[in-house]
Amino acid sequence: MAEILYTVTKLLFTKIFYRPMFLKRIALTCSRPPLAWAALACMLSFSCAHSAAEASGSGSTGGSGSTGGGGYTLSDLDGEWVGVLYPNSNVLDPFNFYFISADDGVVSDGADSKGNRWLAEDSEITDEMLSSGRMMVKFNSMISVSRLFLDGNMNPAMNELTGDYEYLNAYGIPIRGTFILSRSTGEDYFAGLDYAGSWSGGFGVGHNENMRQLEFVLAGDGTVISGSMTHRVTGHEIHHYSLGAGSFAATNTRVGRIDGLVLTADDGSIAECDFLLLDHELTLVGGTGVDSAVGEGRVEIIRDK
Repeated sequence: MAEILYTVTKLLFTKIFYRPMFLKRIALTCSRPPLAWAALACMLSFSCAHSAAEASGSGSTGGSGSTGGGGYTLSDLDGEWVGVLYPNSNVLDPFNFYFISADDGVVSDGADSKGNRWLAEDSEITDEMLSSGRMMVKFNSMISVSRLFLDGNMNPAMNELTGDYEYLNAYGIPIRGTFILSRSTGEDYFAGLDYAGSWSGGFGVGHNENMRQLEFVLAGDGTVISGSMTHRVTGHEIHHYSLGAGSFAATNTRVGRIDGLVLTADDGSIAECDFLLLDHELTLVGGTGVDSAVGEGRVEIIRDK
């Protein structure tokens, strides 16, 4: 039996290796200089490293976890993020904004001081976080044309987001700019703020937002002490507000939102707002509302310096 195995092995070895072409290939391979082998090894090493780097930088969308070893994950977006969006155009004013993320990074709520609100039940909201800290959130309303796209980065302390945005307003006009958002510390973030002072701004009506001038004096707790709405061109007083007409204090102190604001003028006219937004520095209050005498419009008041 051993002799048979020896004979078969010998025949196979002769059949395979003792061919002129095979011997020629072995000779060519062995005659290559060491430098060629070194270059080939480097190329293979670079290719493997490049593929690994691409894999570690990939992220996830729509509320699923981020991939890659170490670094940031989508769950790092959990919480309330509050701040201001700054348009690139000098003729446009900054506006307030927040979004809320929970359940391992799923964004479920976003709003701005122009009266736009994106909720999970009426908007398509997707978010993504790369392991490098780059984050992207898209808000696309299914009941209006308003859309917002945030593309930025999270800082190492994980308490600030900065970057660029593109916003499509109610008239389909794209607006670009930058944003700074801070992580809310919770119920105390907008609690105990001092609203005392003079505030002025406008109530914009119609497509051209023909402004009615607004002026208020607020107490420290946000209560209206006095105020007025006047026609910006003629100066005619449309409404006058006395002590107790309403309050601009935040009702949602996690994100600085005033829900269900009602202002009652001395003549009995009522202005109602679903919500208004504050910034944490208390420089701007904004949103949309309906006045029983003037109609629907955009509300914005700024604290006088």
